[in-house]
Amino acid sequence: MLAVVAVGAGVAVSWRFSDDVLVPDRSGWARKTEVLGLAPGRIVLARDEDSERPGVYGLDWPGGHAVLGPIVSGRRRAFARYPGITSTAGRGAAGGGVTRRLRDVRGYLAPEMDVGVDSTVYSGDPRQAFGLPTEHVAVPGELGPMPAWLAPARGRTWAIVVHGLNGTREDGMRLVPTLHRAGMPAMLIGYREDEGAPPSPDNLHHMGLTEWRDLQAAARYALAHGAHRLVLGGYSMGGAILAQFMQKSRLAPRVAGLVLDAPALDWRRTIEFNAEQMGLPGFTALPVIGAISARIDADWHSLDAVAHPDSFQLPILLFHGLDDKVVPIATSNAFAAELPRRVTYLRVPHAGHVESWNVDPRRYEHRLRTFLARLKPADENQAGADRK
Repeated sequence: MLAVVAVGAGVAVSWRFSDDVLVPDRSGWARKTEVLGLAPGRIVLARDEDSERPGVYGLDWPGGHAVLGPIVSGRRRAFARYPGITSTAGRGAAGGGVTRRLRDVRGYLAPEMDVGVDSTVYSGDPRQAFGLPTEHVAVPGELGPMPAWLAPARGRTWAIVVHGLNGTREDGMRLVPTLHRAGMPAMLIGYREDEGAPPSPDNLHHMGLTEWRDLQAAARYALAHGAHRLVLGGYSMGGAILAQFMQKSRLAPRVAGLVLDAPALDWRRTIEFNAEQMGLPGFTALPVIGAISARIDADWHSLDAVAHPDSFQLPILLFHGLDDKVVPIATSNAFAAELPRRVTYLRVPHAGHVESWNVDPRRYEHRLRTFLARLKPADENQAGADRK
């Protein structure tokens, strides 16, 4: 009897952890950081891994958003250096907070509030964030219309950007200014189970195994509206969606290059890695892998991009943060090693999951700009130079 109970409990736990991969979650940011003080253009946050990470991030709270800039000071005397800061009573200097630049504040923000530090820096669509012309597009998909933002440009090479698991189109906003300066129309797409998009028939994510068809619908839309070639960008599970597209879509030959950021290129290894992050041996993920297989009939061989090198015979720009605790950098290492002549690979110190741009935006954008220039036909490169 006890054995039956133990087995039942194990199945229940495995099913629960499979929810983290398969069940849509729109609850937003989970990790919280406390605001210790505020001044014009400055904020002091409680010291933790998120507040101390270098670079530029989004700052989110219920009903508000801001852009969190570089660290100004992490010393205990931060308040003394900025006497205009309004601090949490009695905890300013003693709290040892981290002082950072702050801009584009939308909504009410005050000391003692809990906020989330997020890699998604920009809110709204490209018009709201950057003042760029933006079209709200309904892409005809097999399940119904899929929402997308299109920032038009004159080039015939279009970029399509795909966000990660439980992410939003805003995740790809970091790429839009560079894409626009390169003369590339940029589509930031949603897919099944996104807010505003049709649900999957079983109301579950499928790790890219079905979502790639929504990317294919966006590719068809682009090609029907003036695109000659495509550049595809994918974050996290967006990378898995790109990988499935390259393996399965008849439109894959129209893709000129890929931009991958912390991509989930081997889902089995990613799930094992997350078990290891919890202090467990990797093999303890096997029941979770079994639960996922039972729920969506997962093809694990297809979900291992390294096992399909023939599908990736094109230029690829790959970013991965050395501090990523969600998708193992080992999978990107293996992918780059399998395709050394195709992959330009940047391993980014101090970057967590999909934070390579955040840590050093100028370096990231320079690498992206150089990569895009190599992909474009000579006439488009000259048009881009004329616009500058």
